[in-house]
Amino acid sequence: MNYKKSYEEFRKYLNRYRRVTIISHQRPDGDTIGSALALYNSLKCEGISSELVCVDSPPVKFNFLKGFERFKKSISYKDSLIITLDCAEPKRFVFDVSNRELINIDHHISNTMFGDLNIVEKEVSTSVVLYKLLKEGFCINEDVANALYTGLVSDSQNFTTSLTTKESFIIASELLEKGASLQEVVNRVNRYNSLAHIRVLGRAIDSLRLYIDGEVAIMQITKDDIKATGATFGDIDGVIDSAISLATVDIAVLIVEYEDFLKVSLRSKNANVSKLASLFGGGGHKNASGFEVKDVKIEELKYDILDKLKDILNVKKR
Repeated sequence: MNYKKSYEEFRKYLNRYRRVTIISHQRPDGDTIGSALALYNSLKCEGISSELVCVDSPPVKFNFLKGFERFKKSISYKDSLIITLDCAEPKRFVFDVSNRELINIDHHISNTMFGDLNIVEKEVSTSVVLYKLLKEGFCINEDVANALYTGLVSDSQNFTTSLTTKESFIIASELLEKGASLQEVVNRVNRYNSLAHIRVLGRAIDSLRLYIDGEVAIMQITKDDIKATGATFGDIDGVIDSAISLATVDIAVLIVEYEDFLKVSLRSKNANVSKLASLFGGGGHKNASGFEVKDVKIEELKYDILDKLKDILNVKKR
C-alpha cells in the first residue's frame, strides 16, 4: 500500500474541513479505541477540532489514554469530515452518515470499501494502518504513541496471533521510543478487570464443554448470567481466552445472549475461524473472528456451529 499517496489524499480532505468526526465501532475494543484516540490527539497537535463518537461506552480499562473522557454517543458536528476506524462496513458503527464525505481506515479482509477515501491494509491492526499514515507527516507524541501501542497490543492479543510479523515488533519498538508506556499498556489491557468480569467468567467456565475430540471448546453467557453478575459488554472481553488456553483446544467459541441477538466470538490457535464467521455473515481474521445472529436459540446455534466446524477441521487435517 502506498502510504505517501494516502497521506497526500488524506491531507486534501482535511484541508476542506474545519472539523472532524472520529467514529469507533459498536461494542468497542482496544484497536478501535486506541486508533480513535491516537488520531484525536494527533489532529489536536495540529489545531484541528475533532469529536470522538461511539454508540457504546468504551471499556473503562482504556481510561488511562489521553482524551478517553471525550467519547460521546452521538454526532454533534453537522459539517464535519467523517473518519471511521476499525469498521469493516457501515453497520459496525450504526450512525447514519449518508451524504457525508467519509474516510475509512481499517484492516479487515471483509472491508467493503465504503469510504470516499479508503485507507485499508488487510491482515495488520488498524493501529498499524493509522501509524503508517501518521508517520508520513502528522504529530506522533507520547499520547499518540500510547494509544497506538494499546491498539496494537490489544488486536494482536499480546503479539500472539497470525497478524504478528517482524514489522509488528519494529513498529512496537518505534512507538516505545516515542513514549508509549509498555508496562502501563500491558497492565491495563490484561490486568484491569472488574469484579463483574470475574463473576461472569466463572459462569462461562461452568458452561464450558469440549467437542470433536477435545479440539473445540464452547462457552456461553446467558441474559440471566449478565443480569446476575452486572456485567457489561466490556466485562465480557477476554472471557474466551480461558477456553483457547486449554491444551487440546484449537478452536474456542463464546456465545453471548443479549436481549435481541446472540453475539459469537471465535478464537483459534491454528484453524481459520474467519471461514466459520463468514458462513454466518460475520468476519474477522484467521485466529480471531465473530458474528451476530437473531431469532435463534443458543442450543440450536451451538449445534449449527459444530456441524460447520466438523467440515472446517476435516479440511485442516487433510
